[in-house]
Amino acid sequence: MTMKGKLVNEKTLELNITHEGLDIAGFGVFGFTQHQESKIGGDVLFAFPIPFILQYKAAKSGLDGTRARFRINNNKRKNQHQALDAVAKSRICKAFYMFPLIISNSFLTTNFNNLLNFTCMVDASQLTGNLNWVNQAHSVIVNQNCQFVVKSKGKVEGEGFPAKTFFKGLIDKYGKEIREEHPSDYIRELIGRLNRVVQEAQVYGESEHTLLILGSDVRRKQIGYIQLPIRIQGLEEKGKILSLDDF
Repeated sequence: MTMKGKLVNEKTLELNITHEGLDIAGFGVFGFTQHQESKIGGDVLFAFPIPFILQYKAAKSGLDGTRARFRINNNKRKNQHQALDAVAKSRICKAFYMFPLIISNSFLTTNFNNLLNFTCMVDASQLTGNLNWVNQAHSVIVNQNCQFVVKSKGKVEGEGFPAKTFFKGLIDKYGKEIREEHPSDYIRELIGRLNRVVQEAQVYGESEHTLLILGSDVRRKQIGYIQLPIRIQGLEEKGKILSLDDF
């Protein structure tokens, strides 16, 4: 069953839910303008040890706030989940799916600033199971208790957790140790490491994601985040491994 009204798109969900969650957690926004860099002490960032990829999905159908059906690995190259699975299994970066049970724009508008209550998170590796992910998209059904079922020729079942719980516990769980980094060098090195993880997992082609980096300013008085789109580079079709010099 689909609620009446225009369906919500992924970018709208990503921008609103991420902002809501990080605001609850007490994070401001860091960036790369001169004014913003001055806030974090020139080009120095005291980064949390683990960055994140939060892969938002917009529902294809469902009942607002109760149950929704999503499609995953449905990007053009049908390799997005393989990349996320490889990243989630590494110790370099956390990778989660974000499944908002928000079907219509009318429900989004009515519950603005309360969207976390209708959003479930699942570690990307939980969805993999024994299903075929090579050039295959699959449907995922998620309910309000964050229980999910991946439906295909086979089936994967499991349980995620409320997004609000994740954001409320960010600092306690991930902010105990921070280290000094230069943002541009850190991001370049991180993307290179993610590329190698995906290539070693024999994933072909590139996939697009949004990287979330948390940290503190130079005086360690202000916590904030950097959010930027990235392309993870897998193997070329002929099997050649891409390097950072290739893009």
